[in-house]
Amino acid sequence: MIHPLFLKGQDAALQQILLRREARVQTQRELLHHGRCLVSFSMNIPGQRKQFPLEQKSFEEGLCLLREQFSGQLLEQQLYSGLTGDEAMLLLDLEPSQVKAVTTALEETHPLGRLWDMDVLDREGKSLSRIALGYPARRCLVCGAAAKECGRSRKHSYEELFGCAVTIMHDYFRDRRAQEVGCCAVKAVLSEVSVTPKPGLVDRKDSGSHSDMDFFTFMDSAAALSPWFPRFFRAGWDNETGLFSALRKMGQQAEREMFAATGGVNTHKGLIFSMAILCGALGRAMAEHFPQTPEREAVLDIVRDLGKESLGDFDRKEAETAGLRCHRHHGILGIRGEAAEGFPAVFGIGLPTLEHWLEQGSALNDAAAATLIALIAGVVDTNMIHRGGQDEALLRRKEASELLRRLTPENITAELEELNREYIRRHLSPGGCADLLALTLFIHFIEQNCR
Repeated sequence: MIHPLFLKGQDAALQQILLRREARVQTQRELLHHGRCLVSFSMNIPGQRKQFPLEQKSFEEGLCLLREQFSGQLLEQQLYSGLTGDEAMLLLDLEPSQVKAVTTALEETHPLGRLWDMDVLDREGKSLSRIALGYPARRCLVCGAAAKECGRSRKHSYEELFGCAVTIMHDYFRDRRAQEVGCCAVKAVLSEVSVTPKPGLVDRKDSGSHSDMDFFTFMDSAAALSPWFPRFFRAGWDNETGLFSALRKMGQQAEREMFAATGGVNTHKGLIFSMAILCGALGRAMAEHFPQTPEREAVLDIVRDLGKESLGDFDRKEAETAGLRCHRHHGILGIRGEAAEGFPAVFGIGLPTLEHWLEQGSALNDAAAATLIALIAGVVDTNMIHRGGQDEALLRRKEASELLRRLTPENITAELEELNREYIRRHLSPGGCADLLALTLFIHFIEQNCR
């Protein structure tokens, strides 16, 4: 469903549209006295709603590409923005036919190109024809036939044409954002398993305390999960209600595909839950704040709401899991509680530690390894309790806290290798903290990408 904010704006009166058309022609004439060619760029939006967030963002996309294509030959530019839409006029020192080839390629190949009207005028003010230069005629937004024929016959209503235009823009920005978020998620999953050494965990050197999996098992799992992260995001972007239920069903299918890829080995079950929550929350927040980037707190408000819904699992009679057993025996809320509170371990422990080490000049590997130790020190890890009991888990938290104080870039590898040997001897694995490290890396990559 397309959020109403995407279309927020006012309709332009027909008289305003006609007056703007006259003013555009006058500006074109004035500019062409100073150059060889003019690109007059506007949006092809049917109806009288000419300016709204989706249109403005689509116009910015096209203008950015035009500037990139003609950066060395741009003599002058004029921009206009108002109720009649957004416009740009770029005066170029190029042959018009050469420019027309570039603009036609953009219109034909870019997903938004059908909505871009990039007229190319020669020095006399004559608009170059696509067909005269051997290019195809513009296609109808609705049926794909010749646009002029559909326009003359009024084959489609303005409402139908406007709806198609909006869908093209909406899906483009949603899917591009989904792809960006999905790439950050996969990068985080791959980065987490690649960090070496990691006490008791699978890394590039060994399998830690896990005899049933290795580095390549995690590669298989990451490959299987990679399509799901953008799907979680799109669910958040598209769903006004019932988001948690939708994410749960998708997460269950993602789990099945993970198990199929790993031969039944649980590499990322807990992480699937957390990534679904975060990606879904990002999708909803980005849709609600489009075209701006939402503040972190806006995302976390949605995360908390989704996390609170997950706490209902503790009251249900469903398949037993390590997290549910730990809650029943020790009252620990685990990753569900983390989500319900907005992942305080990620934002209060993980990100500050990671960013501190990176700011000191450490490589991502060492910064992430130190972050893992900080998480072990500060988090009640249900996987550590499951493997070693509560007393052992508490002892290891104190040990990690002491280790964190003496870690330096010079000694971190040796210290963590020794701790890894100790964890392996005791069959300990901080799997919950590994998931939190992946989430920390994910948020770090997302916020880098959105700057």
